[in-house]
Amino acid sequence: MSAGTGSTFRLADARLLGYAEQGDPEGTPVLMFHGIPGSRLIRHPDPSTAQRLGIRLITFDRPGIGLSSPKPGRRMLDWPRDVAEFADAQGIDRFAVLGWSGGGPYALATAHELPDRVTRVVLVAPVTPLAGTTFTRELSPDLRRRARMGRLVPWLVLASVARDARAFKRDPKRALRDEFGRGATVDRLVLDNPELERMLIDSRHETFRQGTRGIYADALLYLRPWGFDPADVKVPITLWHGESDETLSPAMGRHFADVLAGSDVTFVPDEGHMVCLSRWEDVISSAA
Repeated sequence: MSAGTGSTFRLADARLLGYAEQGDPEGTPVLMFHGIPGSRLIRHPDPSTAQRLGIRLITFDRPGIGLSSPKPGRRMLDWPRDVAEFADAQGIDRFAVLGWSGGGPYALATAHELPDRVTRVVLVAPVTPLAGTTFTRELSPDLRRRARMGRLVPWLVLASVARDARAFKRDPKRALRDEFGRGATVDRLVLDNPELERMLIDSRHETFRQGTRGIYADALLYLRPWGFDPADVKVPITLWHGESDETLSPAMGRHFADVLAGSDVTFVPDEGHMVCLSRWEDVISSAA
């Protein structure tokens, strides 16, 4: 399998870390972390933008997703160790991190644990800490329902994810359109682009490649303490959030704008949760 669609790196504990690359192999390294559901294939499918900007974009599968081995009992702060080990093997000393949606906490965790290696954090429509806060109310209705299930009866989240996987297997396009139909109208326009729709379908296939346990474990981590305070991250931060985001309310972005000192914040009018794709060039160029 080519690095464009996916490769694996064997970690010291024998687990595999799935990743994919796009852009200039000699360019500025930008490590991108997917949201939920997601995989290493969540990125703009056109590699020419990263190539033109001189960016080496590397995307990853988290444990139990895509090509990455499960890691039972993992925590948010385990992720930076995998990232550091991968970067060492690749000869990458310093790099930027980009976290979209549920990838935001992982980008912040990496910067928190590796402050001398991370040059910049780019957060796109990021989720804020949910444990011990009132930010659950800033989630979409479907995500609020799942968050309540995760806190009260966690196994119901697994049943819900399994139902999603079955629906996707039966009819990927319909499942995706049903999901996007619950979000902002502007986000549905992404599916009018055949290349973006194909990318999202391919990524979702990878999400469920190993079944549903990986995404289930990932989902529950958002409901627990992250293990660090985002305000302690001192790496330069750029934040993008669509003003019409109905998946993760712009209130989440405004919270981060308040607590992340010195961050460069852009709230984009008439954009939703898919701002990472619709403003792809602006977003990844801000990481370089």
